[in-house]
Amino acid sequence: MSNHARTLFTLALAGTIAAALTACSGSAEEDGRLGTITPAESAGGSDGWDGNLAIGVGNRKGSDLVTLPAPDQVDAQCHGEGDTLTVDVTAPNGWHATLTHGSQTVTVENETLNYPPHGFAESQQAIDAVNRTRPPGDTKIFPLGITWDRPAVGDVEIQVDVDTPPHWIINSPYEDFDMYMHISCGLK
Repeated sequence: MSNHARTLFTLALAGTIAAALTACSGSAEEDGRLGTITPAESAGGSDGWDGNLAIGVGNRKGSDLVTLPAPDQVDAQCHGEGDTLTVDVTAPNGWHATLTHGSQTVTVENETLNYPPHGFAESQQAIDAVNRTRPPGDTKIFPLGITWDRPAVGDVEIQVDVDTPPHWIINSPYEDFDMYMHISCGLK
């Protein structure tokens, strides 16, 4: 093989290796896509969160209680699609939540407040009780709990208001965890 041929072969090999390494090194955009965050259809009307995004504990706003962030303060990373969709949510004041397509459980943690991961899900009794109190002709499309793929595939509506675990020490007489938001992970 001539020097010219060896040089061309070496350059081609280097280019192939560089392309393979680039394909294997995932970036944030390759590992997931940003979801669009909006307020939930209903947001704990009795708690006063309606019209807001809400994540946190207790019955009032505070850095160690309920955070009412603006949509641009919440990051939702969507991974996969369809039945393999998972959503990682990061909100101010240390809140992190993970949802898995089809599951009625949201796993939440807050390292800042020393709250280890815990799975929260609305009980069927609570969902049924809220549904019984809805007036005839109610046009709300989301029940209490976690609703997947409405109004579009890749959407998730979170309306959760449940008791916190005993090992979470809450600075409030109301020891509930609240999470209200809508995330759209639809492919763009």
